[in-house]
Amino acid sequence: MDYRSLVVHIDDSDQSDQRLDVAARLARRFDAELAGTYLVPTRELTPFTSAMLPDSLVQHRLHESGDAQARAEVRFRTAAEREGLLAVDWSAPAGSPIDAAILHARYSDIAILGQPQPAEAHAAFANDLVRSVLMTSGRPVLIVPHSGEFASIGESVVIAWKEARESARAVADALPFLERARKVVVVSISAPHGQGVRETLSDAGIAAFLARHGIAADVRHEVAEDIDAGNLLLSRTADLEADLIVMGAYSRPRLSEFVLGGVTRVMLQAMTVPVLMSH
Repeated sequence: MDYRSLVVHIDDSDQSDQRLDVAARLARRFDAELAGTYLVPTRELTPFTSAMLPDSLVQHRLHESGDAQARAEVRFRTAAEREGLLAVDWSAPAGSPIDAAILHARYSDIAILGQPQPAEAHAAFANDLVRSVLMTSGRPVLIVPHSGEFASIGESVVIAWKEARESARAVADALPFLERARKVVVVSISAPHGQGVRETLSDAGIAAFLARHGIAADVRHEVAEDIDAGNLLLSRTADLEADLIVMGAYSRPRLSEFVLGGVTRVMLQAMTVPVLMSH
Protein backbone atom coordinates (compact mmCIF):
# COMPACT_ATOMS: atom_id res chain seq x y z
CA MET A 1 0.00 0.00 0.00
CA ASP A 2 1.28 3.46 -0.90
CA TYR A 3 0.18 7.04 -0.97
CA ARG A 4 -0.21 8.12 -4.59
CA SER A 5 -1.18 11.75 -4.05
CA LEU A 6 -0.23 14.28 -1.38
CA VAL A 7 -1.52 17.82 -0.96
CA VAL A 8 0.32 20.42 1.12
CA HIS A 9 -1.08 23.70 2.40
CA ILE A 10 1.07 26.69 1.49
CA ASP A 11 0.71 30.21 2.85
CA ASP A 12 2.91 33.22 3.58
CA SER A 13 4.12 32.08 7.02
CA ASP A 14 7.67 31.10 7.97
CA GLN A 15 6.42 27.56 8.72
CA SER A 16 5.25 27.05 5.14
CA ASP A 17 8.75 26.17 3.90
CA GLN A 18 9.05 23.53 6.62
CA ARG A 19 5.81 21.89 5.49
CA LEU A 20 6.98 22.07 1.89
CA ASP A 21 10.22 20.30 2.73
CA VAL A 22 8.39 17.53 4.57
CA ALA A 23 5.82 17.13 1.78
CA ALA A 24 8.42 17.01 -0.99
CA ARG A 25 10.52 14.41 0.84
CA LEU A 26 7.47 12.24 1.46
CA ALA A 27 6.33 12.54 -2.16
CA ARG A 28 9.73 11.27 -3.24
CA ARG A 29 9.63 8.42 -0.69
CA PHE A 30 6.22 7.21 -1.85
CA ASP A 31 6.72 8.12 -5.51
CA ALA A 32 3.56 10.18 -5.22
CA GLU A 33 2.14 13.22 -7.00
CA LEU A 34 2.53 16.37 -4.95
CA ALA A 35 -0.07 19.13 -5.09
CA GLY A 36 0.52 22.51 -3.52
CA THR A 37 -2.48 24.67 -2.70
CA TYR A 38 -2.04 28.31 -1.71
CA LEU A 39 -4.64 29.23 0.88
CA VAL A 40 -4.67 32.34 3.03
CA PRO A 41 -7.44 34.08 5.00
CA THR A 42 -9.94 35.55 2.58
CA ARG A 43 -8.98 39.06 1.62
CA GLU A 44 -10.75 39.36 -1.69
CA LEU A 45 -11.96 42.76 -2.74
CA THR A 46 -15.69 42.61 -3.28
CA PRO A 47 -17.23 44.90 -5.93
CA PHE A 48 -18.75 46.98 -3.14
CA THR A 49 -15.42 47.35 -1.30
CA SER A 50 -13.56 48.17 -4.50
CA ALA A 51 -16.06 50.88 -5.31
CA MET A 52 -15.48 52.51 -1.93
CA LEU A 53 -11.66 52.53 -2.14
CA PRO A 54 -9.39 54.72 -4.25
CA ASP A 55 -8.27 53.06 -7.48
CA SER A 56 -4.63 53.33 -6.43
CA LEU A 57 -5.29 51.38 -3.20
CA VAL A 58 -7.27 48.69 -5.03
CA GLN A 59 -4.43 48.24 -7.52
CA HIS A 60 -1.84 48.13 -4.72
CA ARG A 61 -3.74 45.41 -2.85
CA LEU A 62 -4.22 43.34 -5.98
CA HIS A 63 -0.53 43.69 -6.85
CA GLU A 64 0.54 42.77 -3.30
CA SER A 65 -1.68 39.67 -3.26
CA GLY A 66 -0.41 38.58 -6.66
CA ASP A 67 3.22 39.00 -5.60
CA ALA A 68 2.70 36.86 -2.48
CA GLN A 69 1.05 34.13 -4.52
CA ALA A 70 3.85 34.19 -7.10
CA ARG A 71 6.52 33.90 -4.38
CA ALA A 72 4.67 30.96 -2.86
CA GLU A 73 4.56 29.16 -6.20
CA VAL A 74 8.30 29.67 -6.67
CA ARG A 75 8.95 28.18 -3.22
CA PHE A 76 6.74 25.19 -4.03
CA ARG A 77 8.37 24.47 -7.37
CA THR A 78 11.86 24.92 -5.92
CA ALA A 79 11.15 22.36 -3.17
CA ALA A 80 9.75 19.92 -5.74
CA GLU A 81 12.77 20.32 -8.00
CA ARG A 82 15.13 19.81 -5.06
CA GLU A 83 13.62 16.35 -4.53
CA GLY A 84 13.47 15.56 -8.25
CA LEU A 85 9.68 15.41 -8.35
CA LEU A 86 8.11 15.31 -11.80
CA ALA A 87 4.42 14.90 -10.94
CA VAL A 88 3.44 18.21 -9.31
CA ASP A 89 0.37 20.41 -9.39
CA TRP A 90 -0.09 23.99 -8.19
CA SER A 91 -3.30 25.84 -7.43
CA ALA A 92 -4.43 29.04 -5.75
CA PRO A 93 -8.21 28.60 -5.64
CA ALA A 94 -10.56 31.53 -5.26
CA GLY A 95 -13.46 31.63 -2.85
CA SER A 96 -13.55 30.22 0.67
CA PRO A 97 -10.08 28.91 1.61
CA ILE A 98 -11.55 26.47 4.14
CA ASP A 99 -13.88 24.92 1.56
CA ALA A 100 -11.00 24.71 -0.91
CA ALA A 101 -8.76 22.99 1.66
CA ILE A 102 -11.43 20.37 2.38
CA LEU A 103 -12.03 19.75 -1.31
CA HIS A 104 -8.33 19.36 -2.18
CA ALA A 105 -7.77 17.02 0.79
CA ARG A 106 -10.76 14.88 -0.17
CA TYR A 107 -9.24 14.06 -3.55
CA SER A 108 -5.78 13.26 -2.17
CA ASP A 109 -4.49 10.29 -0.20
CA ILE A 110 -3.17 12.49 2.60
CA ALA A 111 -3.14 16.22 3.42
CA ILE A 112 -0.15 17.94 5.01
CA LEU A 113 -0.97 20.93 7.20
CA GLY A 114 0.88 23.00 9.79
CA GLN A 115 0.34 23.04 13.54
CA PRO A 116 -1.58 26.21 14.45
CA GLN A 117 0.64 28.74 16.22
CA PRO A 118 -1.21 30.76 18.88
CA ALA A 119 0.95 33.85 18.46
CA GLU A 120 0.58 34.17 14.69
CA ALA A 121 -1.62 36.85 13.15
CA HIS A 122 -4.06 34.39 11.62
CA ALA A 123 -4.22 31.84 14.45
CA ALA A 124 -8.02 31.56 14.28
CA PHE A 125 -7.87 30.77 10.56
CA ALA A 126 -5.12 28.18 11.08
CA ASN A 127 -7.15 26.46 13.81
CA ASP A 128 -10.29 26.44 11.69
CA LEU A 129 -8.37 25.07 8.71
CA VAL A 130 -6.93 22.13 10.64
CA ARG A 131 -10.17 21.35 12.45
CA SER A 132 -12.28 21.52 9.30
CA VAL A 133 -9.99 19.33 7.18
CA LEU A 134 -9.63 16.81 10.01
CA MET A 135 -13.33 16.54 10.73
CA THR A 136 -14.90 16.76 7.28
CA SER A 137 -12.48 15.81 4.48
CA GLY A 138 -12.59 12.06 5.10
CA ARG A 139 -8.83 11.87 4.61
CA PRO A 140 -5.87 11.48 6.97
CA VAL A 141 -4.00 14.65 7.87
CA LEU A 142 -0.30 14.87 8.65
CA ILE A 143 0.27 17.86 10.89
CA VAL A 144 3.79 19.31 11.00
CA PRO A 145 4.85 21.12 14.21
CA HIS A 146 5.59 24.81 13.87
CA SER A 147 8.97 24.36 15.57
CA GLY A 148 11.76 21.81 15.24
CA GLU A 149 13.77 19.94 12.64
CA PHE A 150 12.42 16.70 11.16
CA ALA A 151 15.20 14.87 9.41
CA SER A 152 13.22 11.64 9.54
CA ILE A 153 9.48 10.96 9.61
CA GLY A 154 8.09 7.48 10.09
CA GLU A 155 11.27 5.62 11.02
CA SER A 156 10.09 5.17 14.61
CA VAL A 157 6.32 5.39 15.07
CA VAL A 158 4.09 5.57 18.13
CA ILE A 159 0.46 4.54 17.63
CA ALA A 160 -1.91 6.00 20.20
CA TRP A 161 -4.37 3.13 20.35
CA LYS A 162 -7.94 3.24 21.59
CA GLU A 163 -10.69 0.80 20.70
CA ALA A 164 -12.62 3.29 18.61
CA ARG A 165 -13.47 3.99 14.99
CA GLU A 166 -11.10 6.96 14.80
CA SER A 167 -8.10 4.92 15.97
CA ALA A 168 -8.89 2.11 13.56
CA ARG A 169 -9.11 4.60 10.69
CA ALA A 170 -5.82 6.21 11.68
CA VAL A 171 -3.94 2.91 11.77
CA ALA A 172 -5.32 1.85 8.38
CA ASP A 173 -4.56 5.29 6.89
CA ALA A 174 -0.99 5.14 8.26
CA LEU A 175 -0.11 1.71 6.80
CA PRO A 176 2.24 3.16 4.15
CA PHE A 177 4.31 4.63 7.01
CA LEU A 178 3.94 1.63 9.32
CA GLU A 179 5.00 -0.90 6.70
CA ARG A 180 8.25 1.01 6.14
CA ALA A 181 8.97 1.86 9.78
CA ARG A 182 12.01 0.50 11.57
CA LYS A 183 10.15 0.46 14.88
CA VAL A 184 6.43 0.60 15.76
CA VAL A 185 5.18 0.90 19.34
CA VAL A 186 1.48 0.79 20.18
CA VAL A 187 0.61 2.75 23.34
CA SER A 188 -2.81 2.28 24.86
CA ILE A 189 -3.72 4.31 27.91
CA SER A 190 -6.31 3.67 30.59
CA ALA A 191 -7.32 5.38 33.80
CA PRO A 192 -6.21 3.84 37.12
CA HIS A 193 -7.89 0.44 37.60
CA GLY A 194 -9.37 0.88 34.14
CA GLN A 195 -7.71 -2.01 32.32
CA GLY A 196 -9.96 -5.02 32.04
CA VAL A 197 -10.61 -7.94 29.74
CA ARG A 198 -11.85 -5.70 26.93
CA GLU A 199 -8.70 -3.56 26.98
CA THR A 200 -6.50 -6.65 27.01
CA LEU A 201 -8.34 -8.10 24.01
CA SER A 202 -8.13 -4.73 22.25
CA ASP A 203 -4.34 -4.61 22.68
CA ALA A 204 -4.05 -8.17 21.35
CA GLY A 205 -6.35 -7.33 18.46
CA ILE A 206 -4.34 -4.38 17.18
CA ALA A 207 -1.11 -6.38 17.48
CA ALA A 208 -2.66 -9.17 15.38
CA PHE A 209 -3.98 -6.69 12.78
CA LEU A 210 -0.53 -5.15 12.35
CA ALA A 211 1.14 -8.58 12.22
CA ARG A 212 -1.10 -9.55 9.29
CA HIS A 213 0.43 -6.58 7.46
CA GLY A 214 3.95 -7.72 8.29
CA ILE A 215 4.40 -5.14 11.07
CA ALA A 216 5.96 -6.45 14.29
CA ALA A 217 4.70 -3.93 16.84
CA ASP A 218 5.54 -3.64 20.51
CA VAL A 219 2.26 -3.12 22.40
CA ARG A 220 2.45 -1.27 25.71
CA HIS A 221 -0.42 -0.53 28.05
CA GLU A 222 0.00 2.58 30.18
CA VAL A 223 -1.95 3.78 33.19
CA ALA A 224 -2.45 7.55 33.45
CA GLU A 225 -2.29 8.05 37.21
CA ASP A 226 -1.06 11.59 37.79
CA ILE A 227 -0.89 12.97 34.22
CA ASP A 228 -3.47 13.33 31.48
CA ALA A 229 -3.41 10.96 28.52
CA GLY A 230 -2.22 13.57 26.02
CA ASN A 231 0.85 14.56 28.01
CA LEU A 232 1.60 10.93 28.87
CA LEU A 233 1.59 10.15 25.16
CA LEU A 234 4.00 13.03 24.46
CA SER A 235 6.25 11.83 27.28
CA ARG A 236 6.39 8.29 25.89
CA THR A 237 7.05 9.62 22.40
CA ALA A 238 10.11 11.43 23.73
CA ASP A 239 11.26 8.36 25.70
CA LEU A 240 11.04 6.19 22.59
CA GLU A 241 12.67 8.84 20.37
CA ALA A 242 9.78 8.44 17.94
CA ASP A 243 9.51 10.72 14.90
CA LEU A 244 5.80 10.19 14.13
CA ILE A 245 2.61 9.76 16.14
CA VAL A 246 -0.44 8.05 14.64
CA MET A 247 -3.76 8.67 16.36
CA GLY A 248 -7.47 9.17 15.89
CA ALA A 249 -8.85 12.70 15.89
CA TYR A 250 -11.78 12.96 18.27
CA SER A 251 -14.47 15.60 18.54
CA ARG A 252 -17.43 16.43 20.70
CA PRO A 253 -20.65 17.92 19.30
CA ARG A 254 -21.57 21.37 20.57
CA LEU A 255 -24.72 22.84 19.07
CA SER A 256 -24.10 23.00 15.31
CA GLU A 257 -20.31 22.60 15.34
CA PHE A 258 -17.71 20.12 16.49
CA VAL A 259 -15.05 20.93 19.07
CA LEU A 260 -11.91 18.85 19.35
CA GLY A 261 -11.62 16.25 22.10
CA GLY A 262 -9.17 16.56 24.98
CA VAL A 263 -6.24 14.42 23.75
CA THR A 264 -6.61 15.75 20.20
CA ARG A 265 -6.54 19.32 21.48
CA VAL A 266 -3.48 18.68 23.69
CA MET A 267 -1.63 17.11 20.77
CA LEU A 268 -2.36 20.03 18.44
CA GLN A 269 -1.18 22.49 21.08
CA ALA A 270 1.95 20.69 22.28
CA MET A 271 3.10 18.25 19.57
CA THR A 272 6.85 17.79 19.27
CA VAL A 273 6.90 15.50 16.21
CA PRO A 274 4.62 15.25 13.18
CA VAL A 275 1.24 13.66 13.95
CA LEU A 276 -0.91 11.69 11.51
CA MET A 277 -4.56 12.02 12.51
CA SER A 278 -7.74 10.54 11.06
CA HIS A 279 -11.37 11.07 11.89
